[in-house]
Amino acid sequence: MAEIIQGSDEKAQARPRYDDINTPVVVMWGFISAVLTLVAILTISGVYNVWSASWIKTRQGQFVNQPAREQVIQQKKVLQGGEGSIAIGDAMKKVVEQYGKSH
Repeated sequence: MAEIIQGSDEKAQARPRYDDINTPVVVMWGFISAVLTLVAILTISGVYNVWSASWIKTRQGQFVNQPAREQVIQQKKVLQGGEGSIAIGDAMKKVVEQYGKSH
């Protein structure tokens, strides 16, 4: 039972009784809150990454071909054997015809 003590205001008061902390419950709630925090962080991070990738993909599709970009595309076609490339034998013949010399 609570012991009766005399307070400073001269009224009788019951001495406070402190219960023991229920450690397993405190640990359980701490663990649950840590797991929920981790799940929330991972969920928000995942949603952000999906939205970010979607935004970048959308932005890449909006670029207008600028002169520099078109020039790079043409150069890639030449390197891949497309427009503007000829065989080495044909190139040698054209050089000989143009300059009139042969070796």
